Amino acid sequence: MTIKTIVGAIAASSLLTLSACTNTVQYGEATRVETTKIDVSSNELVTVAEKMTRKMLTYPTIEEALKRKRPKLAISPLINQTSDNVDVSLIEGSITKHLGQSGKFSFTDTTKTSAAQTAATKDQLFASIDINVAKKIASTLDADYLLYGSLKNIIRTKATSKEVYYSFNLHMLNIKTGKLVWQDNEEILKSRKKAIFGI
Repeated sequence: MTIKTIVGAIAASSLLTLSACTNTVQYGEATRVETTKIDVSSNELVTVAEKMTRKMLTYPTIEEALKRKRPKLAISPLINQTSDNVDVSLIEGSITKHLGQSGKFSFTDTTKTSAAQTAATKDQLFASIDINVAKKIASTLDADYLLYGSLKNIIRTKATSKEVYYSFNLHMLNIKTGKLVWQDNEEILKSRKKAIFGI
């Protein structure tokens, strides 16, 4: 065996060893897009929020209501129920921007909506909004609709892998009737397989 052959074999072996020692993080989708972090980022959620906003504007009940008048919308601060440090203000800003650009809504003062949410959830150990809490928030606001939502996650850890399942939901409440007129949920699944060797 020549020196050249031996060197080539060592190089190939090194590449195989290195490839076995790396973690792979990817989305749980058919396209299997590779990413660098298993935690969801604000930018990823902004993209999801834009998609949900577009769907909301074309929902039949909303479309019908928008034909009659330009309703006033209160947007409640999103609740981050994950352990991740997600900047939900970016997501809220994206939702407000897209709804504002549509020209379909006028908006209430965000500070009043935020104060109403704080008052309605003050007795909760961990802030959360169901329809009853949403009605309490809405009762103090001069608006036609209240948009509220939350981000949750579930972490599944196994010996050789870790999965993080994110659930982002939005709801729109008709303040006058006290009924939900629209709701949507988007899910993100990210997984990471541990290396065969190393961490």
